Amino acid sequence: MSSTRTTALHGRRRRANREALTALLMVLPALAILVVFKAYPFAGGLIDSFTRKDVFPSTANYERMLTDNVWLEALGNSVKGIALLPIFILVPLVIAFALFTGIRGWRTHRAIYLLSYLLPAAMAGVVFSLFLGFEGPINVALRSAGLEAIAIAWFSTTGTAMWAVYALVLWAWFGLGTVTYLAALATIPEEQFEAARLDGATAMQSLRAITIPWVRPTIGYWAVLCTAGLFLWLFPFITTSTGGGPGNSSTTPEIRIWEVFQQGMNPNYASALGITLFLIVLVFSALQVRWMYSNASES
Repeated sequence: MSSTRTTALHGRRRRANREALTALLMVLPALAILVVFKAYPFAGGLIDSFTRKDVFPSTANYERMLTDNVWLEALGNSVKGIALLPIFILVPLVIAFALFTGIRGWRTHRAIYLLSYLLPAAMAGVVFSLFLGFEGPINVALRSAGLEAIAIAWFSTTGTAMWAVYALVLWAWFGLGTVTYLAALATIPEEQFEAARLDGATAMQSLRAITIPWVRPTIGYWAVLCTAGLFLWLFPFITTSTGGGPGNSSTTPEIRIWEVFQQGMNPNYASALGITLFLIVLVFSALQVRWMYSNASES
C-alpha cells in the first residue's frame, strides 16, 4: 500500500514538473522580449543617468534637473493635464452610458466613436491647429457672435496653448475610452437596469448606483492609461500643433527629453530625465491602482 502511494506521489510530481516546464517554455519568448527590449535598455539608461563626463556613479544629472527651468515648467504643464483627469475619465463614461441605455444600435455608434482614436495623432494635431487657428472656424463663429475679444490663436497664445493641446487630446482619446466603457457596460446584467427602472430610478441614479460601482475596475484602468498618456504620449500632438511653444508654455517632459537628447546631445542627462519621468508615472499609476482595488473591496 505504501509503495502504491509513493508511486502515485512520484507520478503527480512528474506531471507537475512537466506542466511547470511547459508553462515556462510558453512564457519564455515573452520573457526574452521583455528582457531584450525593456529590462536591458532600462538598465543601460539607469547607468547612463548616473554618469557625468565618464564619471560613475554621479548624481550631477539629477541635481541639474532641479535647476532646469524648462524641465520644471514641463512638469507643471503635465500637472495641468492631471488636473483635467476627471474630465478624461467622465466624458467617455457618460457618453458610453448614454449610448448603452438610450440609443438603439449602440454597437454601430461604438465603431463610429472609435474613429477619433484611429485618426493618426499627427494628422489630428494638424487638423486642430487649423480648426483653432486665428482664422479658423471657431474664431469665425466667435467674431460673428460679437466675441472678438476671445477670438485668438489658441495654439499660439501662451495662456491657452497647453489647454488647447489637452482639448485636442481629449477629442482624440475619448473614442477609445467610450469603447472601453461600453465593453464593461455590456457585462452588467440587464436585470440590474430593469429593477432600477421598476423602482423609478432616473438615468443619473442608475449611473451612480449601478454603472459606476460595476465598472469601477474599468474606471481605474482607464485612469492609469490616461495618466501614462498625459505624461508620455503627447509628442505627436504637440509637435504638429504647437511645437512646444510659444516659449515653453506647451512643452511637456517628453518634449524636454527629446530636446536635451536631440538638440543638446546630452544622452546622460536625457537618461536622468527619462528615469525620473518613469518613476513619476509609476507612482501615479500605483496610487490609482491602489485606489481602484481598495474601493472595489469596499464595494
